Amino acid sequence: MRKSQDIIGLPIIHVSTGKQLGAVRDLLFDRKQQFRGLLVELKGWMKSGKYLPADGIRSLGNDAVIVDREENIRPLDPAADKWVGLLTGETKLKGRTVLMADGSQLGMVEEVYLGQDLGTLWGYELSEGFFNDIMEGRKVIHPHSPLTWGEDVLIATDSSSLM
Repeated sequence: MRKSQDIIGLPIIHVSTGKQLGAVRDLLFDRKQQFRGLLVELKGWMKSGKYLPADGIRSLGNDAVIVDREENIRPLDPAADKWVGLLTGETKLKGRTVLMADGSQLGMVEEVYLGQDLGTLWGYELSEGFFNDIMEGRKVIHPHSPLTWGEDVLIATDSSSLM
């Protein structure tokens, strides 16, 4: 399991040349909550509109993302309009409220966790506010089925595991 903030900011390195191609700016998910790839911040003046698809990642280490080919970093896919980022986009995940189906509020999304295979959104780290985070810590929710990503809130429709 990988925490989003452990991935965001990592350099993207070409395996053969050792050249840094950019850095991870955000994680991108489709509406089925599958990991689609990484939003990339390139070195130099061309900084927007590039991504590294999940299948273009050779390895995701603790200190760098490794790719086989520079061409793996490409312009954003037209389908990306429907994708959701943790930190970017109109429907970004961070800061969105998570409710149970009974209407009780669990907190607001601060982090997401990816499964080891990088294809699965494993869980969400939730905050109930600064003071509550300090006093009780943040909650991690591991839903048994995908959350409903609504227009304004995320809804847990099952008895999701809270940690």
